Amino acid sequence: MSSPGGDQDLVRDLLRHLIGVVHAMKEHVESVAREFDLSLSQLDAMKNLGESCSQRELAQRLHFDASNVTDIVDRLEARGLVSRTVDPSDRRVRRLVLTDEGEAVHRKIFDRAIAEAPINSLTRAEQKELRDLLAKVAEPVDLPI
Repeated sequence: MSSPGGDQDLVRDLLRHLIGVVHAMKEHVESVAREFDLSLSQLDAMKNLGESCSQRELAQRLHFDASNVTDIVDRLEARGLVSRTVDPSDRRVRRLVLTDEGEAVHRKIFDRAIAEAPINSLTRAEQKELRDLLAKVAEPVDLPI
């Protein structure tokens, strides 16, 4: 199957570059997270705690087994970034919430990740052009940070 305006070699090359951009961004975010002594899983958990949720809900959001989330949350709680609170509607359930410190750290990481993103090597005009071209291919998604 041929694509409009492209051949297989060109399409293959474009896909290799797009996947390279994804890898470069993942490595960049990992590097920033490491500076804050956080793993990507911990950072992802923090991102998913914009609203409080139970540990089970967080596991579902992360597509992890609930037992794996326990360790992630324990480490974040030990650092004062997350706290467990009693669910007012069911005292058996603990709700997870970012602490003020957790929100501040998440915001710092997000700001740094954006400010120093590999995509910043492009000019503003190039960034707009790339955005417009990519918009023809896919809908934007929420940032993973």
